[in-house]
Amino acid sequence: MSDEYEGALAAHVMEALGAGTADLAGLARTLGEGGPPLPSGAPWTAGDLAAELARVAEVPPKTAVARSVTSDYDAERARRPARADASPAGDVEARTEFLLTYGLRNQWYVVAASAEVGDKPFGVKRLGEALVLWRDENGAVHAVEDRCPHRGAALSIGEVHEGQLTCAYHGVRVDPYAKVVAVPGLPGCPLEGKTLTRHYPVIEHYQAIWAYFGDARHQTPPPLELPEELVSPEWTGMLHHDTWNADYRYVIDNLCDPMHGPFLHGKTYTQSRGPRTDAVKVLEKDGSFEVFREGQRGVNLDWMEFVLAGSSTYARVEIPMPPNAGPGGIMGIIFYTTPVDEAHVLISVWRLRKVSGWQRDLWHFLFRARIRGFVDAVLAQDIVALGTMPPWPAQEHLYGHDAGLTRARKHFREAAKAQARELLLEPVS
Repeated sequence: MSDEYEGALAAHVMEALGAGTADLAGLARTLGEGGPPLPSGAPWTAGDLAAELARVAEVPPKTAVARSVTSDYDAERARRPARADASPAGDVEARTEFLLTYGLRNQWYVVAASAEVGDKPFGVKRLGEALVLWRDENGAVHAVEDRCPHRGAALSIGEVHEGQLTCAYHGVRVDPYAKVVAVPGLPGCPLEGKTLTRHYPVIEHYQAIWAYFGDARHQTPPPLELPEELVSPEWTGMLHHDTWNADYRYVIDNLCDPMHGPFLHGKTYTQSRGPRTDAVKVLEKDGSFEVFREGQRGVNLDWMEFVLAGSSTYARVEIPMPPNAGPGGIMGIIFYTTPVDEAHVLISVWRLRKVSGWQRDLWHFLFRARIRGFVDAVLAQDIVALGTMPPWPAQEHLYGHDAGLTRARKHFREAAKAQARELLLEPVS
């Protein structure tokens, strides 16, 4: 199918939707009155349109799982090697600042998109740590420290043989739990059978891969608690996955700031509506907090929820969509941030709507053909703005609209200090 055909089909359907036509038969009728012809040359009917939308939708598969997902973890095989922690030891304040800079531990983080990881080693940096991911012969994803236990070469430049990583430097082979299983140059070498580098528990679900980053006191991962939108069959969407040149804390600030929308994004597809003046409120909930504009809801970027409880942290955002974007009401956003290092952050963003059947197919087709470009333009504006921010922390003078980011910063500092105290065996006063 040509891009020209897809573009014409999407444009005509969006025009009809914007004019108030929302049923399948009506859309087929308008296509027959001036839209692009079916590739088969047959006249448009409701059944033909439903079949064509199913063909062009490219809907990502969604496996039914519980909201609380347990990893396939073997504590005995995954025993962490005895080695110094990668952060300052013995000093609660230094450890706290380390965690604030590189990310809280004892949580699950999105580390890769499913499409990025195949049967070849895939090296990434996350939370200041180097990981290598790969799939075994059954398609299962594994992750270990990207460091050969022999001399420290990156395992990501090696190969995968029989589901195990082989170092390119001297051929040392490690299994999915980071245990050395073979030293081809010296069979019977004392390294064989030892676990000398780190294994990361992983969970793959709905287009993404999470890894667990536990400290020395919390090596066994808790279940990954997923948002309803990523497990419920009523919601369907697409993952946007990108690395930004920004401290992750600025991205969290941005998520907690609904009033930047009408200014930074005021000329975009979804965020050109509503006044630029309003008050911002914070509402505490059990395990989360909401940030919202007091004077409007469902007009623009008016509301977000930051989920803090459980084994991962993410934001939930509502974006109202115009009628020509199709059925489903708001576009729900699930937004994960994963620190990479001091100056980079991985964002993992699902754009979702609550639709099914032909409306699900229509949403996926329109998003892929037209709408993704509009909403990516919004993120592009965030990239530009956040890319101008100085190294953390900025010199700043906060005011009332910053209530949400002030609340988020308080949570992360308190959580980092609590983790530092527990790890370093300092009593909590």
